[in-house]
Amino acid sequence: MEDKDIVQRILRHGETQCYSLIVKRYSGIVFSKAICLMKREDLAQEITQQTFIRAYTNLDSWRGGSLGAWLVSIAAHLSLNELDKLRRERTDFMEESQWKEPEQEDNEEHETLIQILKKSIKELPPDDQKIIRLHYFEEKKTAEIAKLTGLTPSNVLVKLHRIRELLKKKIENERNK
Repeated sequence: MEDKDIVQRILRHGETQCYSLIVKRYSGIVFSKAICLMKREDLAQEITQQTFIRAYTNLDSWRGGSLGAWLVSIAAHLSLNELDKLRRERTDFMEESQWKEPEQEDNEEHETLIQILKKSIKELPPDDQKIIRLHYFEEKKTAEIAKLTGLTPSNVLVKLHRIRELLKKKIENERNK
């Protein structure tokens, strides 16, 4: 049975059991796309399942081209969104608890670290200082920072990562002096 016929039977006649034919026919290529992007089987399985759910709920928006290509494109979008979400979760430079006053007796060392951090931030190029200020001190989201700086959200995330790595190295170098 052709893809077009299966979709028509589902949409026009309510024969939802026909959807299993689509799942059987295309689950391999959808999973293949998801595993290629996600690099983890558990996440790829989840993306595959979400793809078929999303496709079913939006079946009426399929324009009649290649159903496989349409499903693969849904899987790619879902995968990229999930990867973006995972990257954002990993961008936390320091947990909030690290910014709070230490409960340790050694406040002098803590104060020294703060001074080293402030000095290191002042040594950054002005654009990098702005990104740090917006993200950590003004608590702006990546999309907001992108609008304010003229960068893409992806560029903001990359810059934040590079700045953090640079600051970590500077702090380590200062502490080892």
